Amino acid sequence: MTGISSLGQALSRINLLNNQNQLLNSLTTQLATGKKTQSFAGLNNDILTSKRARADFQSLDKYIDNIKNGERRIKQMLTAIEEFQQQAENFSNALVQFSQESVHQKGDVIVYDDPLTPAIETTQIGHNSADPDVDLQTLRDLAGNLFTFMGDLLNVQEGDRYLLGGSDTLTQPYDDNGTLDAALSTLITNWKDETLPAATNLTSAELVSALTSRDIAQDPNAITDTIVGYSAALSAGNVGDVFIRVDDTVEIDYTAQANEEPFRDILVAASFITNENLIPIADVYAEPYTAGDPTLADGAPGATLQEMKDNFFQVFNELSSSVSNAIDGLDTVRFRLENARARIDGIKISYERDQNILLNTIDEVENADINDVAIKINTLQVQLEASYRVTASVSQLSLVNFL
Repeated sequence: MTGISSLGQALSRINLLNNQNQLLNSLTTQLATGKKTQSFAGLNNDILTSKRARADFQSLDKYIDNIKNGERRIKQMLTAIEEFQQQAENFSNALVQFSQESVHQKGDVIVYDDPLTPAIETTQIGHNSADPDVDLQTLRDLAGNLFTFMGDLLNVQEGDRYLLGGSDTLTQPYDDNGTLDAALSTLITNWKDETLPAATNLTSAELVSALTSRDIAQDPNAITDTIVGYSAALSAGNVGDVFIRVDDTVEIDYTAQANEEPFRDILVAASFITNENLIPIADVYAEPYTAGDPTLADGAPGATLQEMKDNFFQVFNELSSSVSNAIDGLDTVRFRLENARARIDGIKISYERDQNILLNTIDEVENADINDVAIKINTLQVQLEASYRVTASVSQLSLVNFL
């Protein structure tokens, strides 16, 4: 009986030592990793809490990534639009400050004297030079530079993605392919050339209508989006809006398209000012002038210098007003994007707050208390040393000591 009892005691001590060593290994791993266990199964009753919190955290992380992508794109869009607007304001200021006291041509005034009357007449009918003066040339140079720069802004990209093309992100929304300049040349010629048939010759009001219209159903001479240089999809209105998905059921629209009216009107006005056919403002004649001589170059419609100037500035002022209104329209586009950015930013802040709560839940369930683990390790090491001493003492017992 004594042998069996001793064997049982020995096995019990071995089992105790094994359990203590396993617990020490577990505690040492917890101390090194900061985690209670290395598998979900080790969480026991907390396994579902941990898995659900992790799944919810990952779901929020996906939407936060969507929002960050959207925020980055909106920021780039707003930067381009704000720069476009700043240049448009520079253009508008130049138009407003442009003097309307002359026809802005070099050379001398041509005076008409009716040979059929004895009285000497001084009716001013044109100039002897088509060259623009410094003020007009400066305005044209500014418009030309801004036209090119603003066109580039409409093609703002993030990588290969065009940001002002609506859902058609892989197609360049705008291309200065020369069609706008060609169309304007024709319109200006048909406005200036009063010898054309009435069906072709344009009044100043008709020219303004053509410049500000974009639908040939409303005006057969309209400058359509295709003529301006917009992509086929944008011109046809076949592109969809752009959205950011912020949860399983909600999407936020952050669309701004390059062919929206404010952008289009400013481009058309700048191109009009730079068009080669716009100058001269007044008819040009060779000298010495004789009544009935043909013009060397046509100015704006009118029989006298004053009429030509009036007709030119009628169109000019309408375009200036169009640019001013377009700048106000750009504020609307920016407000729309800022509103979308504010909405998604609020949602992102909410999601990040929810993630912090979920992280706290995960930490409470999965993380070990390092201080508690350290105390347990010290206590267990003392117990193990005691167990080893007892085992060593028992293993050295002789029969005499035992009796």
